[in-house]
Amino acid sequence: MEDVVREWNATIREFQKYAQIPGFRVGRAPIAILEKRFVKEIGDEVQKKLIPQSFREAVAKEKLDVVSMPQIEEVKFNRNEPLQYKAQVDVAPEFALPEYKGLKIKKTLETIKDEDVESGLKLLAEQQARFEDVTTRPVAFGDFAVISYTGTCDGKPIAEIAASAANLSQNNHFWLIMAKDSFLPGFCDQLNGASIGDKKQIEVDFPADFRIKELSGKKASFAVELQGIREKKLPPMDDALATAYQAKDLAELRQRVRENLTKASDRKSEASLRQQVVDQLKAAVNFDLPETLVQSETYHLATDIVRENHQRGVEDNILREKSKEIFASASQNAQERVKMTFIIHKIAKAEKIEVPEKEVDDLIQAEATHAGKPYERLRSEMLENGSYDSLRERLLSIKIMDFLVSKAAIEEQAAPAPSTP
Repeated sequence: MEDVVREWNATIREFQKYAQIPGFRVGRAPIAILEKRFVKEIGDEVQKKLIPQSFREAVAKEKLDVVSMPQIEEVKFNRNEPLQYKAQVDVAPEFALPEYKGLKIKKTLETIKDEDVESGLKLLAEQQARFEDVTTRPVAFGDFAVISYTGTCDGKPIAEIAASAANLSQNNHFWLIMAKDSFLPGFCDQLNGASIGDKKQIEVDFPADFRIKELSGKKASFAVELQGIREKKLPPMDDALATAYQAKDLAELRQRVRENLTKASDRKSEASLRQQVVDQLKAAVNFDLPETLVQSETYHLATDIVRENHQRGVEDNILREKSKEIFASASQNAQERVKMTFIIHKIAKAEKIEVPEKEVDDLIQAEATHAGKPYERLRSEMLENGSYDSLRERLLSIKIMDFLVSKAAIEEQAAPAPSTP
């Protein structure tokens, strides 16, 4: 009760400094009048100051490892009585660490072969390809067919049956790669051999699992006109191709491709080692996860999934149909992430591994330079939106995973030979 009285009196004095009461100069209004006029506002301010303060003291006294914001309930407040309330929080789970040193993991040794390098060079050549008009022959597999079409289903334009399939209802000057599984089932098979100016009626059976539910299992008819044929021409594998990628000659470009493939293989191998460590640690220990953390992580992951699919052009109605699957996947991944976060923090504490503030700030400085933003402004923004702590968490996770892999018993094995078709 003493805390309530003391804070009440201090708050009244603050109100007295600025309150405007008719008949009194600012700062001169009597306390009794202020209390009568602003009793609710004063009480709210007292609670805003005392609840966080008393909560922190209770957490320190009970030595709780709180991992969520408190939910304050059943507040009982009177200026002449002790403040009472109920605070509900999640605390870090108690569990014993499994053996995390000497984990047995396997490292696959991959050799970059000459044919891998040649495939990489071909991909670079593909990026420099040009497309030439073909007028002397019919369209064939491997070409790009330039077509216009209108599609109907059950005698109606496809857009009337499925609003999200407007692109299947009508299109003009559409570039279609002529390949067996391209665009729609059987479409290219029926177009193959057509000549420029030909008009064809193409029938399509939509599969039962077609991505647009309204068209699943239905038949559609497309009135198609072949407007043009484009043939992709790759540049020769020579020094001119190397020059396009700022290499001195083809030999230097080939060496660069080999180095990049080697780095990619090393990253893949490192990721595999880390995943093996994560899988073993997750399987070796079980404990109850704080529900609020799982729910929060699930929300963020589900939001990321939806955003990524939007960027890939997936329609909203498809995402709504898949909402249960999206949520289930996000929930499973959230539980695994939250679990590993607690394991990582416990290992960090046991091994006294920390992330100094300077390491976080160095990364922010690099990001600020890259983005062309003032360092202090970026740092301030990150502190405000919580991404500073997220960055520190990411750095800690990297440190712990590096530590665990360095202490693991790694068995090296040759990569399996590719299967023959």
